[in-house]
Amino acid sequence: TEVLPMEMSERDIVFLIDGSDNVGNTNLILVHDFIRNIIENLNIGSDHVRVGLAQFSYNAKTEFYLNTYTSKAEILRRVKGLKLKGGTILNTGAALDFVFQNHFTSQAGSRKDQGVPQFLVLFTGGKSLDAVKPQADALKRAAIATFAVGVRNADLAQLQEIATDPNLVFSVKEFNNLPNVQERVMTPLSTLSVPTAGESTRIAGEPPVTNEKASLARQRDIVFLIDGTLGMGKAFPLVRAFLMRVIQELDIGPDKDQIAVVQYSHDPKTEFELNTYTSKDEVLAATTQLRRKTGRVLNTGAALNYVTKNVFITSAGSRRDTGATQILVLITAGKSRDDVGQAAFAVKRAGIVPIAIGAKSADTSELLQIVYESNFIFKLRDFRELPSIQKELISKVKTVFIVEEITAVNTEVLPEVSKRDI
Repeated sequence: TEVLPMEMSERDIVFLIDGSDNVGNTNLILVHDFIRNIIENLNIGSDHVRVGLAQFSYNAKTEFYLNTYTSKAEILRRVKGLKLKGGTILNTGAALDFVFQNHFTSQAGSRKDQGVPQFLVLFTGGKSLDAVKPQADALKRAAIATFAVGVRNADLAQLQEIATDPNLVFSVKEFNNLPNVQERVMTPLSTLSVPTAGESTRIAGEPPVTNEKASLARQRDIVFLIDGTLGMGKAFPLVRAFLMRVIQELDIGPDKDQIAVVQYSHDPKTEFELNTYTSKDEVLAATTQLRRKTGRVLNTGAALNYVTKNVFITSAGSRRDTGATQILVLITAGKSRDDVGQAAFAVKRAGIVPIAIGAKSADTSELLQIVYESNFIFKLRDFRELPSIQKELISKVKTVFIVEEITAVNTEVLPEVSKRDI
């Protein structure tokens, strides 16, 4: 299946909530708030995001299906009125099987047969008495991306068995700490897409990823493409400092994150390639030495073509062929003189995830052509606002990754698709 850049807004998301005494009535309000705050940020509708919910303790109970409600207001009211199921025994494995058999079905409103991404968000406050791995594996084989949120007595090892990927495990000590992970849950929930089971899905032009390469799925090749024209004015030192702060937060190494920097104006210039430096200290030292390229003409289209053909390649250190995530971060202060449409299309066809940061005279419509969806754009008035987006940028960079099934079927998680069943 060829996945090309297009805007979709469909997802099916099922929440599976621990309704045992591990939560209790006092903390249930905090759980309500956590779920409601996530739903508030979703585009709810029968043709957009659908939400279902089940509770569990010894056994599981449906609260509402994916096709029970079609409006955000109805779902929020239902969640607010949710009563605790109760019970002292927690059988999470059986609950996972319950939602798989009863919620992720066409009768219950799932659109998996139409290719709509399927998501399960598990929330638990304790350790399961039954096994969870067989049921979790069945969800993965069905291409249902599972998030595991654990509080207080939740067992981390079990959460890791349940979640589709370690990046989708979220653990907090107490219920009042839940707001601390809300954004971390929301980002992948709204920026990842999973194909239906049985599909072999990949970005056009990208080699298939096999299970043998699954351990490489969280390696990242990150290229910063920076506007070096006079249009940057005196902002270049601000951009350089921002770059250093972001790099400081990454796990740099030959088997971890790799960084490259390219500047451009009329034409592009590689400052260093993905395989030039292998340690964080070396990358930071090289970044410190960056000086503005200068030039009056901004050819962003040519620069996009350049990084696709000359930087995201094996000889320059790209690990795309071994499954590493390819990320491009564009930082620009102006409108391109040349066309960006075809070059942006080529970037996406090459399996590269573009993120765009625009300030000053950067053109929003142009940035929209470059990225998959609008939430991969950071639009600023000027570059002094860069610190305000640092945390969110790092979160996006760290949560764009590849999810693979246990079977030989390839399931890549691709940027932002917006239909989901939750």
